[in-house]
Amino acid sequence: MRTDIAIIGGGLTGLMMARALTATGADILLVDRQSAGRLSDTDSLPDERTTTINAAGMRMLQTLGVEDNLQQEATPIMRIAVAEGAALSGLAARRRPNTDLSWQASDTPMAYVVSNADLQAALTTTLAAVSDGFGSIEILSGTVLTGMARDAGSMRLDIEDAHGKRSHRLADLVVACDGNNSKVAEFANLAARQERPFQTAIVSVLQAERDHENTAFQRFLPTGPFALMPMSGQHLSLVWTLPDDDAQTLLAADDQAFEAACLDAFGQSLGYLHLAGQRLAWPLRPSIRKRITGAGVVLAGDAAHALHPVAGQGYNLALADAAVLADCLARARARGLSSGHPSIWQAYEAARRTERLAMSAATSGINQLFVRSPAFVRRMAGAGFAVLDKSPVKTVFSRIAEGGELADAALLRGKFPGTL
Repeated sequence: MRTDIAIIGGGLTGLMMARALTATGADILLVDRQSAGRLSDTDSLPDERTTTINAAGMRMLQTLGVEDNLQQEATPIMRIAVAEGAALSGLAARRRPNTDLSWQASDTPMAYVVSNADLQAALTTTLAAVSDGFGSIEILSGTVLTGMARDAGSMRLDIEDAHGKRSHRLADLVVACDGNNSKVAEFANLAARQERPFQTAIVSVLQAERDHENTAFQRFLPTGPFALMPMSGQHLSLVWTLPDDDAQTLLAADDQAFEAACLDAFGQSLGYLHLAGQRLAWPLRPSIRKRITGAGVVLAGDAAHALHPVAGQGYNLALADAAVLADCLARARARGLSSGHPSIWQAYEAARRTERLAMSAATSGINQLFVRSPAFVRRMAGAGFAVLDKSPVKTVFSRIAEGGELADAALLRGKFPGTL
């Protein structure tokens, strides 16, 4: 059997990619190794992770009808507060501002925080409602990719279902949304360079005593960044990056010890921080690839660029990947070209180069600066934040944080693919 485009990977990136590309009229095959209805690999644990979506990304979700299917209202981010070093106390805290750098939105939110589980359910619902004239979608759940090869201008995919039954499919184009350890990238010989040292992200939910005022907090510690993203009420989504061994120690600590560690790291500006969710851990293995395309193959999301979560930009790059590829595909189809025409992956490679390299360098560079540098260098960087806070350049960074500045695509502007 043959299809226009085969998407490998049914997580948040794969589902969004499928929705974006069906808007071009393409027929899509989505190969998902997870069984239908499963949201994660963490046994029976609920996925308490959240995703930060910038303003441009939210316009894309609105345009594609995904936002309408969110069961929980996305939490807007109206302010970003950045600080260097652990929180101060006593007289030192009164002498120094609680943040070194602060962005305040004027009227509209800079970004939004959504639950991963809610977003995945909304994407699944949206795909199920794709109507005629907007392409078609076939989802193969519980199916893995076992091989891939170029065959007479098409891509041959060898797949195996949950019962061990093997078959193959033909596609004009393969889109890899299968994560950092992408099998598609491996089959296509698109090598990645991983960043060291390895770190682990502790993810949970905290409840503050005081109102977070829709602020996203980022505190750069010598061991790694401590980030709090606003959620409904006085809840906050925690992403705390630590060396692997330190993370395991905190994961094993009792709740009271963990809360005390959070308070020591972040400070008391929000009052006591109560643990309001399970502590989960994800190994961080940021990587970058020299190329993200090959003959008949494009990589997207973590398969193309696994970012450090320091700026919460990983999924925003995945959204831009989908939006840009949708434009490339729409332009080719308008010229009567097939979904596997070389102009598509060549245009995608060129269009994604600036943003993915800039974001990879920025996120890894900031993390390495604070984790591996001597104390005086970290203090100088913190002073640099304070200088930037009073500089006109901050406006440029604000526009980048809102999205659509380094990537130009119709969906990010709230229009359908191929629209000028």
